[in-house]
Amino acid sequence: MARKKKIFVSFILIIFTLLIIIPGGFFLKDHFLDGGKSAAELYFMGANGKMKAIQLEVQPDSQLDMINSILEELQSGMKADGIKPTIPENIKINTVETMDNIVTIDFSSRYYGLSSVEEVICRSSIVWSLTSLDFLDSVVFTVEGMPLQSKDGEAYGVMSRQNVLIDPVVSSTTTEYAILKLYFSNADASDLVVEDRVVEVNANQPRERTILEQLISGPKEAGHYATIPAETKIMDITTTSDGVCYVNLSQEFVTKHNGGSTGELLTIYSIVNSLAEMENVNKVQFLIEGEKMDAFKGHVDFSTPFVPVKSLKTVNTTQNVAQNTPQTTTQNEEP
Repeated sequence: MARKKKIFVSFILIIFTLLIIIPGGFFLKDHFLDGGKSAAELYFMGANGKMKAIQLEVQPDSQLDMINSILEELQSGMKADGIKPTIPENIKINTVETMDNIVTIDFSSRYYGLSSVEEVICRSSIVWSLTSLDFLDSVVFTVEGMPLQSKDGEAYGVMSRQNVLIDPVVSSTTTEYAILKLYFSNADASDLVVEDRVVEVNANQPRERTILEQLISGPKEAGHYATIPAETKIMDITTTSDGVCYVNLSQEFVTKHNGGSTGELLTIYSIVNSLAEMENVNKVQFLIEGEKMDAFKGHVDFSTPFVPVKSLKTVNTTQNVAQNTPQTTTQNEEP
């Protein structure tokens, strides 16, 4: 009887030991032998034009390492099934930072060289791939430290699976990003200030028109002030082969303007300097409702083309074309 009891106790001890050892073995296998790999979903564009999720095991050395590992995979692509990278190889990732459940990725300026289709694919792929990690809910994109902006100049802000489509419908309109140098009035209306603005532009629309649209919409930086009446309409804009840009504006450009010699020069040269940032524009000729005007609000000769100036201090603002004598006409050409 004592022998049977001893065997029974031994059997219970063996079972108890196995219950401890087996789960522990799996723990050791998962966390030491296999390196504790975690599964993530990487989203690539498939041959059928649809995003395709591919499982990937990543080493959880740190959350930042896992994120960088996924980004590297998205940029290198996968050999199987003809899957190509969704982050072009010429796009440099400057920094990756995490806070709470959000990761912020800062790209080089080449990001703005992506076509509309490439950009949408890249953005969707990154957001959906990174948010497959259980510790991330959202992604923020910046470019050279500045928030990524939409075509309307609004920052995309925090992106997640709720506001980024996995199979986005890309517009058939050909668009691209551009960095524009726009000239506005400074705070005391004594000279021009430059505002760099990233915009999404329609490649089928003249860049000159986009520049004018942005100028009319006004500045976005503090201390910068609009120079063009908001009611102004763009009738037409054309640049000839010899570098003269003909800007045809509605009557409101004149009638809604407050006037004054300095105010007129701020308006004129904000347009001229902004357009002359383009390589194909050397001079700007203004037209109002398709017609040339002798003067703009009575202070500046409007009949000949203008060239850009480095500062309004180089332009004579004391003379008045209303006197109707050649020697009193403000000259358009830079001294």
